[in-house]
Amino acid sequence: MSAFVLPALAGGVCDRPLSVGWDEWPPFHYLGRDEQVAGYSVALLNQAAARLGCSMNYQRLPWPRTLQQLRLGQLDAAMQALKTPEREAYACFVQGYSPTLVQLWARRDRMARWPVRKLEDLGRLGHLRLGVTRGDSYGDMLDHWLQAPPPSVSVDVGETLDGSFRKLQLGRIDLLLATSITAQREVARLPQSPQMVALPPKWLAGQAYYVFSRRSVSARQCRAFADALQAMRQDGTVARLYRSQFAVPYPER
Repeated sequence: MSAFVLPALAGGVCDRPLSVGWDEWPPFHYLGRDEQVAGYSVALLNQAAARLGCSMNYQRLPWPRTLQQLRLGQLDAAMQALKTPEREAYACFVQGYSPTLVQLWARRDRMARWPVRKLEDLGRLGHLRLGVTRGDSYGDMLDHWLQAPPPSVSVDVGETLDGSFRKLQLGRIDLLLATSITAQREVARLPQSPQMVALPPKWLAGQAYYVFSRRSVSARQCRAFADALQAMRQDGTVARLYRSQFAVPYPER
């Protein structure tokens, strides 16, 4: 486990440092060259915390363990979480201004085998091994579909996204569901052959949120972070950070 602490300002709303779970998931959170946790979600949360005078203690944990500790109140916060009814039972959600698009990825030399234009096509193409990542949510529609996929679709649950991409390259799965920006970063790290490509369909999974444990973080503190992030959206801070990380304008609805 690694911990990184952002100093607090005086007179804040937090009476102690808040622990934040993270793992390698560039460009949202990752270990930078200076051995400090960095990324879009980290920068945004750090600025909100600074406005509130809160201290953030970053702890490196696998995503399933992060969710478990949030549920138990052993961890205060996490980043880049999609909203689900199960998570809402134990976590307060704060909009993080990170629209999440989901795509299917395939090997370029085999993409003609998978002419997918809509979700229903996945059940019409013969036997299909579909990769997902443990603990990830892909939005209400896809999550519901994955609970009872067509008989011809076998769902392979990988522990990490990079591990699932390696399975895809090796031909151990046929297609992989992944969020667009994160998948692009992982693909850039892979060997160039065989090449990975995204299929045409895109699904809006919703906004990714910061989540705060209901057991360890007060409703007042959660509202304070929501207000700080909303102010950052209004004053242009979010748009500037988004452009600096992704080199494109923040996607307006």
